[in-house]
Amino acid sequence: MEPRYMVLSFDSVDEFQEALHRQPNQVGFFVPSTRRFQVGERVGMNVAISGISSPVFLEGRVVWRRTQAGGSDMPAGCFIELVQRDRARLDGIISFLRNGGTGERRRQRRFPASFRAIYRTAKGDYVSEVRNISVGGAFLRCSGPLLTVGAKFPVVLYPSDGDTKGLEIKARVAWIDYFEDTQGMGISFLDGQSELRKVKRFVNDFEKRHKADSRQ
Repeated sequence: MEPRYMVLSFDSVDEFQEALHRQPNQVGFFVPSTRRFQVGERVGMNVAISGISSPVFLEGRVVWRRTQAGGSDMPAGCFIELVQRDRARLDGIISFLRNGGTGERRRQRRFPASFRAIYRTAKGDYVSEVRNISVGGAFLRCSGPLLTVGAKFPVVLYPSDGDTKGLEIKARVAWIDYFEDTQGMGISFLDGQSELRKVKRFVNDFEKRHKADSRQ
């Protein structure tokens, strides 16, 4: 089952650290919310910090919830414990954020995603996973080699289950992020391609799905 997604917004890295509960046996966030999360449910968190253009994506599970507020200092919500992979990379994430993230400013809003992509290089084709996408670009979580910033290459997107043909589009490496799960590349789609119309259509579908999920 795909995780439910939410956006956690902070005014500063210090505020992010203050919200983070770091105990020897449990690391995560208490998230004030009236949404109906279930204990054990997977949650994907898009952490956005004011002034930093690169969001960080974290994953966790709901370990307990408070269904009713117990006063102003005990709001309704749930505690989301980070998965082990993300707990292990927290110090690197914080250092990454304190250095301003990747520094590339985005013009379009990105939406969480999880589908297959193949990026093509002179040394071969490599399977990757699209973790977020906009009409202008995407983030690829890569197990294969990372290209250099500025490199242009074709990437084939498979946004629908059962899609065997995919959509091939030309892209450029905009930035490299070593703290998005394991490793990956932020890419920008090159302007002037007819394929951008198809990208816009399925990004609109992701946006509708994201809005519907946020209302639950």
